Amino acid sequence: MPDEIPFRIAFLLSIVAFLAIRVYYHLKTGTLREAVASSQDSKRVRMFRPVLGVLVFGLLIVLIESNWTRWSALALPGWVRWGGAGIVSAALALLIWVYQSLGANFSPTLEIRKQHKLITTGPYRWVRHPMYSAMFLWAVGLCLITTNWITLLAPIGFALFFMLRVPDEEKMMIETFGDEYRDYIRHTGRF
Repeated sequence: MPDEIPFRIAFLLSIVAFLAIRVYYHLKTGTLREAVASSQDSKRVRMFRPVLGVLVFGLLIVLIESNWTRWSALALPGWVRWGGAGIVSAALALLIWVYQSLGANFSPTLEIRKQHKLITTGPYRWVRHPMYSAMFLWAVGLCLITTNWITLLAPIGFALFFMLRVPDEEKMMIETFGDEYRDYIRHTGRF
């Protein structure tokens, strides 16, 4: 088995970079303290948010004390693990592109503000939810870096959250943008 230190460092840097990107764009758009209570998310989606937080915290436990999770280790070759680091890098680059494309239209909660407009440029040219795609890919990359099947809970958790949230989000977009959004749906993929 290759030396674990480079992979642990890659794992830690992946989490720090993800959080730094998220916080930076929250600060840039003034949404860091935005109330989740104002969100139009369904009750089940709001209840699922803490579960995602626990999953990310669980990933940190894998980094801090891998002896606790040694029983769930997977034997993956080093090149697959470095491939995971490449996936994480691509996902983080996509996440930055998404934020840049959204600009002031970014909202961490499910709501449309007066100044919001339909974004169909950048990665939104091809898919309607590239932020969710980036987050899912990031979580998959982390799984490959850590080689621990417990970390599979993160992309599974993200996928479940997105599956719960997207129908509400798309309904809200149709109500707000009407035929413009319906046309957008016809020539883009969901993820």
